[in-house]
Parts: sequence; C-alpha cells; structure tokens
Amino acid sequence: MIDDILGNVITDFFEDCRKAEFSREITMLQGGGSSYDFDVIRTLKNAHNQVEILDYLTALTEENDFRFFVLDQVRKDRTEEIRRWTRIQLTTNCEDDFRYYDILISKTKEYLSFLNWDWYVENNCCTICKICDDAKDWRWILLDHLYKYYKKLKYGRFLNYSKHCPLDDYLVKKGVKANFSDNYGLLDIYEPWVLKSGKPAKVYIPEINNHVILRHTPSELLAQIDGWRHETQFNLALRPDYNICGDKILDLQYICEERDFGKNYSGQLSKIDQLSKYFDRDWANDWLLVQHNGADITFEEVLEDGPHDQDNFVTQVVHMQFIEEKGQEFITHIDHEYAFYSEPNMEAKRNKLQTKGEARTRYKTFKIDKAHIPYVNEANYNILYKVLTCYFTKGELVDEYFRF
Repeated sequence: MIDDILGNVITDFFEDCRKAEFSREITMLQGGGSSYDFDVIRTLKNAHNQVEILDYLTALTEENDFRFFVLDQVRKDRTEEIRRWTRIQLTTNCEDDFRYYDILISKTKEYLSFLNWDWYVENNCCTICKICDDAKDWRWILLDHLYKYYKKLKYGRFLNYSKHCPLDDYLVKKGVKANFSDNYGLLDIYEPWVLKSGKPAKVYIPEINNHVILRHTPSELLAQIDGWRHETQFNLALRPDYNICGDKILDLQYICEERDFGKNYSGQLSKIDQLSKYFDRDWANDWLLVQHNGADITFEEVLEDGPHDQDNFVTQVVHMQFIEEKGQEFITHIDHEYAFYSEPNMEAKRNKLQTKGEARTRYKTFKIDKAHIPYVNEANYNILYKVLTCYFTKGELVDEYFRF
C-alpha cells in the first residue's frame, strides 16, 4: 500500500537509504565507520537523481490521497505520544511530574486540533528547514519524515524472514551449513557455535571465524541460555539480523546498542573524536553527545522525557577547553549549563546533532576561567568524569564513554 502511495521514484530512493543504513552499521560492527549519523537529507544531497525525486515529491503533495496519508501518520504518532504520556502520568507520585505531563498532553491535543496540510507544512517542515543547514527547502524535511513512515509501515520491528536474504546468501557463499528452521525463520544454533551475550548479542561461528548478529533476544536471557547449554542438551534456534552481515564482524561489547557512532575515550583529551553519540538501549532517544573541535570539548545530555521549562526542552551541557604542555594536558576552562530548545529546534537536532539550543539564553551553574588544572592528577583523579557524573542523569552512558 505505501509503495502505491509514494510511487517507484520515492520508494527506490528509500530502499537505497536502507541499504546505506545497513552498510554503515556493518562497517561499525567491523570496527570502522565515520563520525556522523545516517542522514536522509545528506543522502538526498548526494543522490544522482535528486531533481527527479524532489519534482516527483512536489507532484505528490498536490494529491489528496498523499496529504491524507501524511496527516494520518502524524495523527497516529501524536496520539501514541498522548497514550504514552498518560500511562506515565498515571504512575507518578510527583505533583510536578503530573503537571508536566498534563501540559504535554494538552499541547499535543491542541496540536492535533490545528492539524491540516498547510499548517503541517509550515510548522513541521518550513520551520525545521530554517535551522537545518543541508535542507534546501521544506520538501527535504518532508522526505525525511516520509522515510521514517516508510520503514515503520513496510518493515516495522518484526521483519519477516524470506529466503535469499543477505544473511542467507552470505552463509551459503561461505559454505556454512545453516538452517533457518520451520516457518518462523529462526536460525538453528549448532553445538560448536558460541553464544556471545554482549551488546549486541551475537553467535560466533568457528568455521568462518566470524559473528552473526542476533535480534530480539535480551543479552541477559542469552547468557542464561548459554548456561543451560553447558548443563544439558536441547535444540536451540534464535532470530538473527537478516540484513546486517559481512566479513570480520568483531566481538565489540559496546557497539550499536549504546554507542551509535564515534570513539570511546582513549585517555587523552586531544584524541577525543570529532563527534560521538551514545544512547540508552531501553530509551533510544536518550543521548550523550560528545563534540571535539580544536581545544574545545562539549558533552551534552539529551533526554526524551527530560526536564522542560516554559515549553522548552532542556538539556545539560558541560563545556571545557584545554592545552597541552610537555605531554601533559591542563584544563583552562570548564563550565556547566542548561540549554533550551523549542520543539522545532529539538526536531532539527534529531536530524542534525550539531544544532544548538537557541530558545533562550543558556543557564549556567558554574564557570572556571583562566585555569591551569592538571586534567588527570597524580592520584589518577579524572576531573571531567567527576563533573559529568555529578550532573548528568544517565551515568551509565558516561561510564560507557569512559568504558568504566
């Protein structure tokens, strides 16, 4: 159905986007990758048929069926938000939290009461376009939204297995005796294969010295199953990722689940990657962003259900500057502040991570200037780690970055 609504020009482009996403994730699992998130807008910018795609999209926007489809998806998403916030509201014992979710629910209902095509284009596309450097006009933002709907409706989280999927073809090519059992497409796990309950969960196949990624099996449960395998015999079948496969998939314990991209802390400020993103496995929209530009390093915590103030999304930011002298690093400046994002501003950030909160002046809690503080002292006391854990809510993401 969605293929009929969007047409071949758009769906072909979206399939290319999916392949690019898979390719990027495979590269990350092989220990490589670039320091940027997958971006539909960036992909469109480099597409050879960019003009054709945008012209076709322009024609689609004049069709009533297409407009109805887009608005229907928006309504479903916002209605689900109301349901989720209502569930949280009913379980909270904090009066401030109750009022906070009450405001969110009321404003979302108000949003739905205003929703029509022109209003959607102006408030969900044009507004975001103004603060997104790569988007040439509002159609680019619309295409980005459509890609999310396309994946959700055509594939969802529960992709059905079919023969000759990338994993099936890969194992056949490698000469692996693999069997996708019964009608459910589960992969039979043979006795020599080793279960790896890391992040993400994997199974190691000794005959090709490589790993296959597993999906929908919690790491904790996989560890328990692995224990049972050592105690008794039974037939085991697990659901693999049918699209993410390739040579030299490493047994990295932090990739793809909590680290989206970038590099972990290596012990030196000067070697911090240009852009890194970590996210909570249970709350994928809770992030730790690390940006490094010359002598400046910024850590920002972005929480989906984090604090709000005057209808603005609030994030926490720790900014520092450093110098290096005779092989030792010294902090010259460090501060902590709260940054404020309007709703379109936050939507833009989810598409372009470098976007800054500009809804109002940032609120600083402390600032140290003109300092010469040893970054790591003789007792190996890491000042930056201490500041981050004192302020940030998601201490596990900070630990993941420092690999403690």
